[in-house]
Amino acid sequence: MKKKYTMTLLEIMIVIFIIGIIGSVIGYNMRGSLDQGKAFKTKEAARKLYEIVLLEEANGNRVPQDANNPYEAIKNTLNQSDLVRRSKDLLEDGWGNPFAFDYDAEHSEWRFTSEKYNAYCEKKGITPEYPWDEEDNTLP
Repeated sequence: MKKKYTMTLLEIMIVIFIIGIIGSVIGYNMRGSLDQGKAFKTKEAARKLYEIVLLEEANGNRVPQDANNPYEAIKNTLNQSDLVRRSKDLLEDGWGNPFAFDYDAEHSEWRFTSEKYNAYCEKKGITPEYPWDEEDNTLP
């Protein structure tokens, strides 16, 4: 008679341990990709928000520069706009935090920044990219 070979408890524990190590390495590597994705989403949301506010102001729907609550003023402008479906998604960065709003009187435009995005860029040693930092390539 042939004896059936069964796995011992030790062999099962070793396999589970190896699977755990592989899973933790993959999870650790994915974390950097998630932060990179959140940074990209923040950069694109700031670009879209910047362009939409400029378009709305060009259409005569100016956001008050001296608003006590700039977040609400911009939110109201976006809610009245035909260009935006879900204004709440545009008002948050990739990490789910609201943008900080500031009116730049020198350039007569609103600026949207994210603390988390700035911290991410500082940690990576890169310069945060916002739409108003790009060179103006439009024709006169």
